[in-house]
Amino acid sequence: MRFADCLLVLVFLPFLSVAIAIDICSAKPKDLSLEPYCVYRSPEFSDGPSLEAVPNFTNPRVWELSKANGRFGLSLYKQLALGRSPESNIFMSPISVSTAFAMTKLGACNETLKQIMKVFEFDTIKEKTSDQVHFFFAKLNCRLYRKKDETTELISANRLFGDKSLTFNETYQNISETVYGAKLLPLNFKENPENARVTINNWISNKTENRIQDTLPAGSLDPTTVLVLVNTIYFKGQWKHKFDKDQVFNTDFHVSESRTCSVNMMYQQTKFRYKYFPDDHVQLLEMPYRGDDITMVIILPSRDTTLSQVEETLDLAKLNSWLDQMKETTVSVEVPRFKVEHSFSLKEKLKEMGLTDLFSSDKASLPGMLEDSNFGLYISDAFHKAFLEVNEEGSEAAAATAVVAVGRSFNPYREVFTADRPFLLLIRESIINTLLFTGRVADPCNQ
Repeated sequence: MRFADCLLVLVFLPFLSVAIAIDICSAKPKDLSLEPYCVYRSPEFSDGPSLEAVPNFTNPRVWELSKANGRFGLSLYKQLALGRSPESNIFMSPISVSTAFAMTKLGACNETLKQIMKVFEFDTIKEKTSDQVHFFFAKLNCRLYRKKDETTELISANRLFGDKSLTFNETYQNISETVYGAKLLPLNFKENPENARVTINNWISNKTENRIQDTLPAGSLDPTTVLVLVNTIYFKGQWKHKFDKDQVFNTDFHVSESRTCSVNMMYQQTKFRYKYFPDDHVQLLEMPYRGDDITMVIILPSRDTTLSQVEETLDLAKLNSWLDQMKETTVSVEVPRFKVEHSFSLKEKLKEMGLTDLFSSDKASLPGMLEDSNFGLYISDAFHKAFLEVNEEGSEAAAATAVVAVGRSFNPYREVFTADRPFLLLIRESIINTLLFTGRVADPCNQ
């Protein structure tokens, strides 16, 4: 009979530096002991070698993991969009969600492990066994979270909060710390779950300079809670081409056919990667941050096309095709200042995608997390909270100043990109196209 549950939490935090005994970034598989409790053997691939060119200085399996994250991220985004009105904002981090469930995979077996591998598309990585996923995650993390530019921060942090009355599997702890930097902090869930909830929320708040608070809602922990996994990602970047504060003006944003709201629209005219796709009824604009390898891509539907129509047919293959065709050209750009914050439970969305057993007290198989492998363990819920602010300087989790001005230059040979209606956005590592964040800005006035 099951008598325990594990709560998985996903948030964004801006700070953590992890010291480990081995340099994971230069290590080879033979240097690390990454044998999880159970191993899932993927079916043999019959489609032969990939014809897609792997970016320079990139491990082919890391490249495949990045693509798996992209496919999962767009699938999850579609699930979120189905459950929200077209006028609702959406924002989340696919890589954050994938990383947290990769840590969960460490202790999973049987059908639970198979579902994790399938839903997060880890089984598309051309290796026979699931244990290599963690090594490739380590290599991907080394690539993503290296210092990009002195003005850019892209930081990931992880933490395990376990009930102090239980003994957690040593291998599970070692791999979590070695690969993900996730140390275990004991808490008293059994006797005082509310105090544990406040402790975790305060830790999150302190790490985000009070920008993200109350991630765990009241009642989310109870005496049966055993483990809370916190995966975090934080990004702060300055535009390579900043918007001029004197070029900000007030205008209407068309939330829908019947509703507008007033926004501060930023303006600049310079060279960006851009492309209009008439058959797909979208414009794409890519704006780089300083350092060039992190960019924001905005997907703007034509005026006669709804954002929902674009979302319905969007997948990674189409997105990559669009990105490959973009060219640098002079563009007259108008983008609103905005903030988006999105907090939600992942449980039902992931169950709809096929991750059912993990959340079932009767079917979950997570014997590798505790020393007592017979201890009934399952995931009770998974929470995700994300925040983004875009202004003249760039993107960050901070307050913005309001500046209204007029006066713009005119170039008759430039392309025009006016984001005065709902659009999709992606923040990505551009070399291997890892989706760090994705979302929809449908109502920039709803902050």
